[in-house]
Amino acid sequence: MVTVAGVRFKKAGKIYYFDPAGLPVECGTNVIVETARGMEFGTVISGIK
Repeated sequence: MVTVAGVRFKKAGKIYYFDPAGLPVECGTNVIVETARGMEFGTVISGIK
């Protein structure tokens, strides 16, 4: 089963989904993820699904 966490990069921006790679992330956690634009800083909005 695939697991994903929803991450938002701007306060009212679109939510993007990333594989947490087994790391424990919760809503409100700040994360750095690799995107098509390079490494970006965001906040987890929806926990692991």
